[in-house]
Amino acid sequence: MPPKTTLRSALYAYPWALHRPDLNTAIDRVVSSGCDELVVTPCYHRADFFQPADPTMPICYGERGAVFYGIDESLYSDTPIRPRLSRLVDGPDDLEHAAEATRQRGMDLSLWMIYNFQDELSEVWSQFARHDPFGNGHRGAMSLGAPEVASYFVAQTQDVLNRFKPNVVWIESLYRHGMAIPSKTRAIITPRCQFLLALDWNQGMRTQAENAGVPANALCQDVAAWLRQHLARMPSEADSAPVDEQWLATAFDGALAAYMDACREVTTNLWEQIHDIILAAGSRIYHQPVTPSSLGTDLDARVNARIGRVMMSPSDASQLQAARQDYASGAEIFVPFHGQYDDEASLVKDVEAAAEVGADGVSFYAYGLLRDEQLQWIRNAL
Repeated sequence: MPPKTTLRSALYAYPWALHRPDLNTAIDRVVSSGCDELVVTPCYHRADFFQPADPTMPICYGERGAVFYGIDESLYSDTPIRPRLSRLVDGPDDLEHAAEATRQRGMDLSLWMIYNFQDELSEVWSQFARHDPFGNGHRGAMSLGAPEVASYFVAQTQDVLNRFKPNVVWIESLYRHGMAIPSKTRAIITPRCQFLLALDWNQGMRTQAENAGVPANALCQDVAAWLRQHLARMPSEADSAPVDEQWLATAFDGALAAYMDACREVTTNLWEQIHDIILAAGSRIYHQPVTPSSLGTDLDARVNARIGRVMMSPSDASQLQAARQDYASGAEIFVPFHGQYDDEASLVKDVEAAAEVGADGVSFYAYGLLRDEQLQWIRNAL
């Protein structure tokens, strides 16, 4: 067995897996990994799961988005949006019991918050979904420009902080996702068409842009007209040009770039508001690096300076040290090992490499998806 590293270590887990077959047995398996910290998600999106060590549900068919705790209704007075309690838990306090049991065994408890990636919310509250220029809602995406959505995410953040008092909160998906090509298609959707379809054209976002001096409503009509023409015909070579900064600066006489700037400010302001709530509760932010590109997620790279734990895979020690300058003072660098490992040697080698470049910690995904042998590999690697 290699010598123990000085790395901190976090193990991810889905809430329902922590009660199967019972809480004590599950927590014993969690502790067997040798990790310092358990990271659980109080809300999750659509997915299916292979759970090899689950004696009664090896194949878990997920939901379209649900929460795993009972909400405090008093916090949601500014929004009509409400989550649905998952069918995969027996009661609203299951996750809280698991959190208590985890801490009693000497592990830290952190949260993995998945915000803007919920099929359930976008279908039930479709008026608050991210809309394309034709007014159609995107599946699984809410408009961060809709005040009702912002109020919901603020309330949900305060709710889980009050209930779980986490060490760290991973903010996942508090931004705009791109649009995947539909699985049923027999015609090309060019990059620029796809980009325009994926922007947030919900009236809530447009209103905020209008208040910032951007003619968002007229732009939405112009974009819809442009798309009708370009989607209906076979694309030429010119039509297939990429989305880049040069095109964005001139498209629609500069109005598109102005709208993107306004959307980015709205999204970033909400991120910063939630960051401040988390810090005020005594927790820290876990996040992936945000790139300076204006074409991605409507999230400004200025948020990097507020991240307390950074998820990244540095290629060498110099890259890691350079990254430290972009984040909050004393920020931790955690290397994620979230892929599939089929042998112990590969995992040990990668963990040792993370230690050698100077990482502060590593994270592993995910408890319920791993066999006992794989949990032991993690322990050995640490």
